[in-house]
Amino acid sequence: MLFGSAHATADDRLTFYTEHFPPYNFEQNGAIRGINADILTQACVIANIKCDMQLYPWLRAMELAQKNPASGIFTISRTKSRVPLFQWVGPIASSTAYLYRLATRPEVAAKTLEQAKQFSIAVAHGDVYEEFLLSQGFEYGKNLIEFRSKSEPIPLFIQGKVDLVIGSDIVIPSWLASHQLPAETAVPVIELNTTGNNFLALNHAVPIELANRLQQAIDQLKQNGKYQQIVESYQGKNQ
Repeated sequence: MLFGSAHATADDRLTFYTEHFPPYNFEQNGAIRGINADILTQACVIANIKCDMQLYPWLRAMELAQKNPASGIFTISRTKSRVPLFQWVGPIASSTAYLYRLATRPEVAAKTLEQAKQFSIAVAHGDVYEEFLLSQGFEYGKNLIEFRSKSEPIPLFIQGKVDLVIGSDIVIPSWLASHQLPAETAVPVIELNTTGNNFLALNHAVPIELANRLQQAIDQLKQNGKYQQIVESYQGKNQ
């Protein structure tokens, strides 16, 4: 352990807000689980910080993390516009994002973002990819369909009622498995390499010493192999 009880005080308590975003973070039997939830749970133990996790819709989670001085938010992409809003700890687990189509629908033949404008794309309200696609000339009512969470459009996608969804080789298999479908059901067509890695973002009022302890704890999990064990433990799981 990097940190002994001598480092802890009564104030070493933080609340982490997150959203339903399996397999990174989701609620299971009343607890917040997932790849990044488990990584941060272990990091908090190592850092000797009492961490409470709460699940909210994304925009509400962002609001709370900026308002509550003893809080943070995950899983969040570190983008240029977000950098000034928080202290950043990580990176934690992430993977390259793509636009995916159904393997059985080769007619959704988008190879560029311009070609993708011919098709319907599901986006989560407040998500970083919503901001990106809007900046590229995509429009609601034309080629964008709004959903409350990243995984919500999957049933419509499977039915062919949404042409393209945003995902990665970590999240797509999990989302499809929840519908008893193999990962090969969806295929990536366009890479979206516009955002940074995933992080834990802390309110600026959180003492820098706590942020440093969490960073060292995450680094320790990566060095001792437990970080990768957590990532691998969720591969192929149904959330």
